[in-house]
Formats: sequence, C-alpha cells, structure tokens
Amino acid sequence: MDGGEERLVAAAQAGDAAARERLVSGCLPLVYNVVGRALDGHADVDDVVQDTMLRMLNGLGGLRDPSRFRSWLVAIAMNQVRRRWSANRRRPAVGLDAAHELPDPGGDFVEITIVRLGLSGQRKEIAEATRWLDPADRDLLSLWWLEVSGELTRAELAAALDVKRRHAAVRVNRMKEQLETGRLVVRALAATPPCPGLAELTSSWNGRPTPVWRKRIARHARGCDACRAHRHKLAPAEVLLAGMVLVPPPAHLSAAELAGFKLSGADVALHASHGARNAVIAGTATVTVVAVAIWFFAMPGDEQRPSAAPPSTPVATPSATPVSPDPSPTPSRTRRSPKPRKTSKPRLSPGRQVIRLANIQRARHGCRPLRENPMLTRAAQKHSADMATRRVLSHDGASGQDPGARITAAGYRWRAWAENIQQGAATPSSAVSSWMTSTYHRANILNCAYTEIGVGFVSGAGGPWWTQDFASPQ
Repeated sequence: MDGGEERLVAAAQAGDAAARERLVSGCLPLVYNVVGRALDGHADVDDVVQDTMLRMLNGLGGLRDPSRFRSWLVAIAMNQVRRRWSANRRRPAVGLDAAHELPDPGGDFVEITIVRLGLSGQRKEIAEATRWLDPADRDLLSLWWLEVSGELTRAELAAALDVKRRHAAVRVNRMKEQLETGRLVVRALAATPPCPGLAELTSSWNGRPTPVWRKRIARHARGCDACRAHRHKLAPAEVLLAGMVLVPPPAHLSAAELAGFKLSGADVALHASHGARNAVIAGTATVTVVAVAIWFFAMPGDEQRPSAAPPSTPVATPSATPVSPDPSPTPSRTRRSPKPRKTSKPRLSPGRQVIRLANIQRARHGCRPLRENPMLTRAAQKHSADMATRRVLSHDGASGQDPGARITAAGYRWRAWAENIQQGAATPSSAVSSWMTSTYHRANILNCAYTEIGVGFVSGAGGPWWTQDFASPQ
C-alpha cells in the first residue's frame, strides 16, 4: 500500500466524504475481482460486494493502522464469501413453482473474465481451468491471481487468509498443483482430433466440472501418451497472469452507481440495480467509427492466436473539418515593408496527437505517460497501411502475423503488448474518445504496465485507419 492510499484512508477516517467516495471507487475493482472469482460468478456476487463495502465503511473508524487497509478489506471480502457459501448450504430446496424467485445461478466469472479482458491462448485456458478447482482452492486463487498481477502482496494475501506467510506458501503451492491439473484437463478435452479413450470415458459426463470428473479425466491423461503430451507446452501460471488488469466491475457497481452510498457519518445506504447483475459490459462508442481492441499479454510459445473484441456496426463517418489558411494581409495604398509573420508551433502529426490525448487520460487515472517508440510506430504504421490497402479491419496482417509477431519483426523486444485498431474516426480526438468509451480499448490505454506506444494513421479509402501498439520492453 502506498503513501497516497494511506493518506486517503486517514482522510476517510476523519470524516472527509469526498475521500470516502474516492476510497470506495478505488477499492471496488479489487473487491469485485476477489468476490467474483471466489464465488465463480454466482448470482450473489453483487450482494457480497455490496455487503463488503458496507462493512468496510462502517468499520473504517476502528482500523488502527491505515497501512493495513488493503489486507483488512480483503479479509472482510473473504469472510463475506464464506458466510454466503454457508448460507447457501443451509438454504432449503424449493419447488418449481417458487424457482422464479431464486437468483439466476448462470453467472460465470470465468466467461466474464475471458470476454472483458479479451483472453486467448494459454491465458484463456488457465481461466477455464479455474472451473475445475475445489471451492476452497477457488477462494485462494482469487487472492493469488491478484498477487501475481501486482494488486496484492504475499503479506496481504496471508493476512486475508489469517495465516502465517509460510502456511500461505504451502496452501498456494497445493492450489497451483490442482490448477495445473485443471489446465491439463481443459487441453485434453479440447484436443483435435479428440482422444478416443477420453471420448469413451466422458460419454456419460454432463459437461459440468466437478472434483470427481477432474480426477477421472486427469487419471486418464496421466496414463495416455496423447493426452499426457499436452502438459509439456504449458507455460508457468505466474508468467501468464503477471501484469493482468482487473476485470472491470459491471455498470451497476461502477463508481457512478456507488455514489449512491449516503456518506454521512456511519449512516450508509447503498443503491444499486440488481436487474443486470450478470450482464457483461459492452463498450459503447459515442462517435461513428468501427473499432476493435485486443488485450493480451503475449509470450513466445503461446500457440493460439489472441482474440479481438467484436467491431461495432460501421456507419457513415463525418469528414474532417478543413483547416483555414492564414488570412492574407489587407492591401495598402502605401508600400510598406511587410511585417514578419508570427511563426506558429509545428502541428503535431495525427499519431502524436493520439499519444498526447491518451497520456492526458492516463494522467487522470494515475498512470505515467507513454513514450513513443520508433519501432512500435513503424509496426503500427505498417499495419494501418496494410488495413487500408486490403480495406479490412483486423488484427491479423496480410501475411497472417498477429500484433506480437509484427512488433517483434520491427525489432522491438517486448515483455508485454496490446493493440487497439479502429476505422473511421475523422480526428485524433474522436479516435481517443471512442476508445475511452469501450471497455477493452479503455483497459489498454489505462494499463499502467505499458510504458511505450506507437501509433499508425492512414487516411485511405474507407478510413481513416488507426493502430495503437502498446508495449513494455524486456
């Protein structure tokens, strides 16, 4: 926890209503991700998140050490998760006539994670593997995932579990072993062509992940040469999860909605809509453009291609407003020496205007400015030109290269990368505005893990065509 957050907690404890609101807004994504993964997207996720926020606000005055706020908050969230599981086990069964009164159990945080973060390849597989964990290990995964992505420290994880760090390490190792088993099961089930022995084994399986079927499929995979081979290409889970952003909370749990907290003393009232509790946020563009974002921490050996967010519906694009030329001097009857013209500052290129506008947004959210890298610019410009030539909006180039391969071909040695592309935004301002109103594009721009950027712009037929390539170097 940094000094800024400590000061914010102290101000909130002193009764500063604005500080309390900022504290709620800042810690909401963390709580939502902890609870969402622990409950596996159960319909009660929203209620548990709200209960956690209420308890945090009501108990804030009793927190003696502001530096322990984060571990204290996560401990509250985990206690609420355990209470909800306990309450659900005691809940009596109901008949079909009352089934409509129960919450929809169809929420799936794994699917939400995959869709909102645009996961693919081994990262998509590891998210799917979490479905095969036991409930206790899923609780622990919700904390460990945040640890390896930089949101929690090991000390905070241990404090949230109320165990010593050594005991926490043992539990994490056991959970990772079960996660690796789940990854093997996911790969074996998705193999093409399917393993005949596995197909026979699972002929009576209803498709729902359970501990019994995890053990059966894993036992088969360990004894089958074809299925066992899937384990050899698995990258370490820590590498796959490192640097991942938090899954954004749904709109009804956003900071705007949580302004409904009546922050006056200890009196807290929460107003949140439950009608869309399992909805997935869809990015809504406010300008007439076609845009696609891809969010993916790529790595060598990840054999599956990253997936892209679906493009919005193309519509007519307004043309750019022409720049008026400098007015000519008014003719005079007397011949005078012409006054020297004021030299104006050189106009930034469209690409550098995009970088400047993106950095303004990053500054508002606490991220350092992105530096332009000529290799990333070269890769982005080449891809915009390729899209304009083919008149196709796609992350895949004409030769089939994905963004990571194109960035590598430009000479850039990356540790992580992401790409936004867009068709039809007439100006840099409209391009950035549309990206900031889309969940996926916004996540890329505001990802503090990225430190460098290159922007490509081509005003060809059907365009303009824009490419943003983000990266962090090795």
